[in-house]
Amino acid sequence: MRILLTGYPGFLSGAVLEYFSARGAVVDTLGLTTVERKEPAKHIVCNLAEQIPELAGCHYDMVIHAAGKAHVIPRTEQEKQQFFEVNVKGTEHLLMALQAAPPRALLFISSVAVYGLEAGEHIPETAPLLANTPYGRSKIQAEQLIRETAFASPVVRGIVRLPLIAGPDAPGNLGSMFRAMKKGVYFNIGNGEARRSAILLRDIAPFLEELAVSGGTYNLTDGHDLSFSELYSGLCRLNRFPHRPKLPVWCAVLLAYAGELIQGVTHKTFIFNKKRLHQMTQTLTFDGSAAQRDFSWRPHPVTEHLRELSSRN
Repeated sequence: MRILLTGYPGFLSGAVLEYFSARGAVVDTLGLTTVERKEPAKHIVCNLAEQIPELAGCHYDMVIHAAGKAHVIPRTEQEKQQFFEVNVKGTEHLLMALQAAPPRALLFISSVAVYGLEAGEHIPETAPLLANTPYGRSKIQAEQLIRETAFASPVVRGIVRLPLIAGPDAPGNLGSMFRAMKKGVYFNIGNGEARRSAILLRDIAPFLEELAVSGGTYNLTDGHDLSFSELYSGLCRLNRFPHRPKLPVWCAVLLAYAGELIQGVTHKTFIFNKKRLHQMTQTLTFDGSAAQRDFSWRPHPVTEHLRELSSRN
């Protein structure tokens, strides 16, 4: 099997490459920077936001489109537009390159951000896509391209919507939490009862392998969801981080408003603001049961594998 994996090197793409390579697949990679690969695999240097990649002579059994812009809060109109250039135009350029030799399966890494919700429980794949952020809207548009772009031969289309990804040196909110705990500057707000959906990094590639057979759109979660209190206690125990006292809700509210004032003066995102307060005090979980109903894939509970969040450094 020959696979094309975009967004390499990267947090998710590195784990996907490792998984499929271990199973004997030849995995070509595509990314912004030069990377040395051993034959017969190759690396294609391409800025998908600006270029159509050169794939002449290559026919792929599977294409995994993991390249994208995320984990950045845009401050200007130009920065907002970059989400659409990378996530939408980049997807369009990839699909144009695949026209000459359509793959058997085309898989896209999306996000639960497409739902546009800040709170809710067990949100299913059938929920309306209400995102109003540049990131969320760009992912919605990219999903539409993946589903609707026509090819000369049948192509299985698969989309995975990912929540928090638990893995070493993770980007996003889980990684920020771990680094703050390591520095001793993280505090649970109240009892830390708010829950979040998550998935282990190493569980994503095995699902992609099964998804390539029949396709579809799926939320990917461990099916358990974890509270901030469970996450905090587990990471403290495993990494011997000191337990910090709980931060009263009223105190967190004052800090959040102070953060907003600082942002207004400096025009820079403060480490704690009203958005972060909302994220840490509201439950937001997604229904991942369809992935286990339709496939033999079974994820590992994140709460039982918290050691995998530890930094490699």
